[in-house]
Amino acid sequence: MTGAQLTFYDTSRAYYAGYYLQGFDELAKNGKLQIRVAHALPARLKSAIQDADWQHLLFAMALFRFQQGGYEWYFCIDTHDSNSVDVTHHTGGYHLPLLHSVDVYFKVNYNPDQIESTPVLKDSSEKIFSISQFFPIRPSAFLSLSRRMLLTPRLFGFKPGINYNAPYKNHFTDAKFRLRDLKNYQPLEQILAYRATPKDIDIFFVTSFRHNSRHVEVMEHRDQVIKKLSSIASLKTATGFSSEKALPEKYAKVIYPRLNQVDYLETLARAKVVIYTQGIAGCLSSKFGLAMALGVAVIGEPLGNNPDLLIANPHLKEQFSYSDPDEIVGRAVDLVTNPEQARRLGALNAHMFDNQLAPCPTAEYILQVLQKFQFSDSQYSC
Repeated sequence: MTGAQLTFYDTSRAYYAGYYLQGFDELAKNGKLQIRVAHALPARLKSAIQDADWQHLLFAMALFRFQQGGYEWYFCIDTHDSNSVDVTHHTGGYHLPLLHSVDVYFKVNYNPDQIESTPVLKDSSEKIFSISQFFPIRPSAFLSLSRRMLLTPRLFGFKPGINYNAPYKNHFTDAKFRLRDLKNYQPLEQILAYRATPKDIDIFFVTSFRHNSRHVEVMEHRDQVIKKLSSIASLKTATGFSSEKALPEKYAKVIYPRLNQVDYLETLARAKVVIYTQGIAGCLSSKFGLAMALGVAVIGEPLGNNPDLLIANPHLKEQFSYSDPDEIVGRAVDLVTNPEQARRLGALNAHMFDNQLAPCPTAEYILQVLQKFQFSDSQYSC
C-alpha cells in the first residue's frame, strides 16, 4: 500500500490515546504511513461528537480516520471501563452515537456476552472488536499534541469530559490535564528497561482506593487481600491502598504512599509476583498491561473481559483463575517459593506483550481489522 494516511482527531486526553498513537508512530517509521493530528471536527462524525448527552465520554475515546487510495475508514478506540449503554448516570461505557457513525469500533474492555445480551449493541456487533488494554505512556507526537493546550476544544464545537464523572470545565482545566499527560509519563522504551530490575520484593499489591459508594464491595475485597498479605511476617511485600484523599478510618492502617509513574514502575519491577484484582466494573486495569510489559508473574482474579486473550495465551489461565482472598494470597506465596515457575510465567507474559499487546502490534492489528472491510495484503509491520 502507498499513500496511506492516518488522522487523529484530538478530542480525547493524551493519557488514553497516547498508547495507540505510539503504535502508529512506530509503523510510520517505515515511510508507508503518514500521521497527522487534527483539531477540526470531521463532517461525518460531527453530529455524534457534538451530541451533548454523550460529550462527557469523549475524554477516553480516541477517534481516527484512515485513508488509502480512494477509500476512507473512520474508527474509534473506546477505553472506558464499563460495557454499559447508560448515558444517564455518566458511568462510562459505549458511546452510542459514535458506534452508529464509525466503520469500526474498538473496545478495550470487550465483553461478547454483554454485546449479545444488549440489543442496541448486538445490532452493531459486526463492527465491534476487542483491542489491547493501554497504560499511560509519553507519546512521541509531543509537539502536535501540545497544540491542544493553546486551542480550546470549545472553539471546535465540543466539550469533552476531563475525567470520569467530571464534565468539561474550561480551557485552563483542559490544558492542565494535557500538560500533565505529556509531562508525567515515561516513553515506552524507558518502561521496558525496567525488566532488568533486580527482584527484592516478594509480592506487590498496591491498589487505588475508590471513595465512591458503588465501589464499597470491591474495596472490602481488596482489603481482605491486603490484610492477609500483611499478616505473613516472612514475606517482603509492597501492599496497601493508595489514595489522594484520606482513607476511611477502617482502612487507615493499610495506606500506601502515593507513587508517581517512575516510583510505581520501579516498585512493580522489583516484585517476584504481582497480585491482580479486576478493575472497576470488572475491567482490565492498566496494572495488567504494565505487569505483562515488565515480564512479571501474576496471580489474581479471572479476566472478566477480552476472552480472546485467554484463548490465544493458555499460560494466563495459570495466573488469572482465583477469586477468594485466601486462595489468591496462597497461590502468590506458592509462586514466590517456586522462582523457576515465576520466571517462566514472567517470560511468557513479556513475550505476549511484545508480540500481541505492545503499541506497535496493536496498531498493526487495527489495520488488519480495517483490511477485512475493503482491502488486503498489508505492507505494515513493526
